[in-house]
Amino acid sequence: MKILITIVGKGSPKRDKTGNILKDENGKRVFDYFETTYQFEDLTLKSKLSSAIIKEKIKPDKIYVLGTSESLWNLADELIGEYEKVVIPFGTNHQEFWQIFEILSGLDVENKDVYMDLTHGFRSIPLFISTVMNFFEKVKNAKIKGVYYGMFEVQSDIKPIIDMLPILEMNNWIEGYTLYKEYGDSRKIGNLIQEKYKQIPIEQKRNYQNLGKLPKVLEKSSKAFGFTALDFYIKSLNDVINVSKNLEPIPSNLKAMEFLIDDIEKASEIFQNISKNWEKQLKLAEIYFDKNRYAQSLTALRESMITFVLEESALDWKDTDLRETGLGKLFADNPELFPKEFISLLNQIRNLRNKANHGFIGRDSSEAELNQSIDKLQKHIQKAKEILKAQIFEIDKIKKNIESI
Repeated sequence: MKILITIVGKGSPKRDKTGNILKDENGKRVFDYFETTYQFEDLTLKSKLSSAIIKEKIKPDKIYVLGTSESLWNLADELIGEYEKVVIPFGTNHQEFWQIFEILSGLDVENKDVYMDLTHGFRSIPLFISTVMNFFEKVKNAKIKGVYYGMFEVQSDIKPIIDMLPILEMNNWIEGYTLYKEYGDSRKIGNLIQEKYKQIPIEQKRNYQNLGKLPKVLEKSSKAFGFTALDFYIKSLNDVINVSKNLEPIPSNLKAMEFLIDDIEKASEIFQNISKNWEKQLKLAEIYFDKNRYAQSLTALRESMITFVLEESALDWKDTDLRETGLGKLFADNPELFPKEFISLLNQIRNLRNKANHGFIGRDSSEAELNQSIDKLQKHIQKAKEILKAQIFEIDKIKKNIESI
């Protein structure tokens, strides 16, 4: 279903041939819009309202006309025809903006295709409406198909109606990249790339093979990061780097991505100069902490300490039986083989991890403990870096005991 939302304002003072402002019988100034020849895509039409030509082109199922008590509703009646009248405040203060938002949030746009005409908007309403469009898309699952503006100010007899949708799209790109950078979630940006890739003509798609791969590797990276699949996540980042570095020239409808590629590569290259797997996992613990994923940070931190013992002992650090059963028994039965501070830290991490995994449910849990736990985790990460990099372990002795298990 297609929805057209347009705005009708007060217009400009109407003048006679000599330039004098016309007044009605009550002495009030008369307002009107200039009759203008608009061009919208392949259609040209002369009208006082741009929405008349937009309506003719997109053929909406429903039209909402926004305006104030002083808007030229008579023009809407004459030129638009059947529509739903939406009266809004003038938008002169904080309270009125919230009133406008409340009114517009009640429009029936859910799961519908929405077209917006900003041409005859007044004051800051067009800017505000663009924000509302974002709300429609994110909260009401509407599909914003066009945001139009008739360029009355251009020096030509025919005034083009342009589509300002790329402005909203740019906000989506920024949001997608923010989610990727701040939370490790690349689904949004991957979907944006995939959507644009689908719009490339079939005969041209072979020229953008790496572009077509990028959403898939970003999705793999996001899933691995979400599941704390440490090894797979690091490998998936390498795929992101390889694909993004070999991208073909960006097509015009994906130009916004050029601003993001360098940063995506930098975010992905963080492990390139780290050779030890335990160091990579320790770095991941820091990354998860910085992204407020504390339970996952605890998992990565504990795994980094176990990987350290096996990797430094030149044993198979991916052997799950060795990691859990073997080392678990060694930590419990022969803690003297390890530095006291290592075992102490491992136990503290285990206790905090158990709390997190059980949702901090317990008689001794409190809200204050959450903030205390965040502080503890940060200190645990720093302590692990100090202990593991200090090389104070008797690796040969530890290795013999592990091999004898």
